[in-house]
Amino acid sequence: MYYFDYAYTGKGTTKIKAKSGATKVKKAASCKNRFHYITRTAHYKNHKDNVHEKVEFVKSGNMPSFAENRPDIFWEAAHNYERKNARTAASQVIALPKELSVQQRIELAEALIKQFTHEFNFPYTAAIHNHAGEIGGQDQPHLHIMYCERSVDEHNRTAEQFFSRYNDKDPANGGAQKITPDVRGKGKTIINEMRVDTEVIINEHLEKYAPTKIVKIKGIDVEVPNSVSCLHHEDYNRINGTNLKPVPMIPKSLLRLDPNLTFKDKDKNVAYQAKLAERERAINEVNELREYNNFEMYQQYYFNELNNLRESIFNQNKDYDSPPPF
Repeated sequence: MYYFDYAYTGKGTTKIKAKSGATKVKKAASCKNRFHYITRTAHYKNHKDNVHEKVEFVKSGNMPSFAENRPDIFWEAAHNYERKNARTAASQVIALPKELSVQQRIELAEALIKQFTHEFNFPYTAAIHNHAGEIGGQDQPHLHIMYCERSVDEHNRTAEQFFSRYNDKDPANGGAQKITPDVRGKGKTIINEMRVDTEVIINEHLEKYAPTKIVKIKGIDVEVPNSVSCLHHEDYNRINGTNLKPVPMIPKSLLRLDPNLTFKDKDKNVAYQAKLAERERAINEVNELREYNNFEMYQQYYFNELNNLRESIFNQNKDYDSPPPF
């Protein structure tokens, strides 16, 4: 299992569900904000997440002539000129294996970018972000890809024309063709296809650079095969006969509470300490579930390692008890 999110930015509105359960309507996220967020530019240059996260890699490509080497101009134009209520960008967030080096992650990112943008020459911007996990402190690298579903062809267009309606009889006098999943005859099924493609590409790079990894099970370091699966845990269980359990996501607001912070106001301090206790319970639950799932997936390797340790201890004791050879 690995994290893969697929979403859109647009010019309309979107519905969100509040904690109360009520549905609220808000303005859809814009592609220009998304661009600045993943590249950490403009108003995101000093964003609070920069304290916890670093940008390892940024790349844009397939830009039309009006925005050559200026992806900021392209995404601004998409926001300004795409029709009302239209999608302005497709967006993916993909967890990358922490066992790969920075350069190996970049190589993997390049392969994923090519997979999702090359066939139709989609304009794109991509970035790798990395931060230390709040639980355990290990690297959490992930790839952001955003791309416009308008295909760049041989015709030069102004920014406004690029985002106008496509003219199939006279392409030079219309906008760039929009090739959505529906146009490709895939609709919502494209998400599963993307997840499968991502699994294949990640596993190819793991096989090349990091075919095994070390996991801790019941206090023992165990070397296991290093691969990812696009399956939901329920599907994985059904196919492999395991009993993996879902691991909940802990909100950043809870994870980033400072355990050393106190308040002079008694009531405020009591409330904060209760939040810290909630944080500790959540972290303990996640750690327990992760170890449980590791055992479910790798128990064969755990028992093999346990037998190796026992045999090693037995041989050491045997040598110790043997009489000297003289």
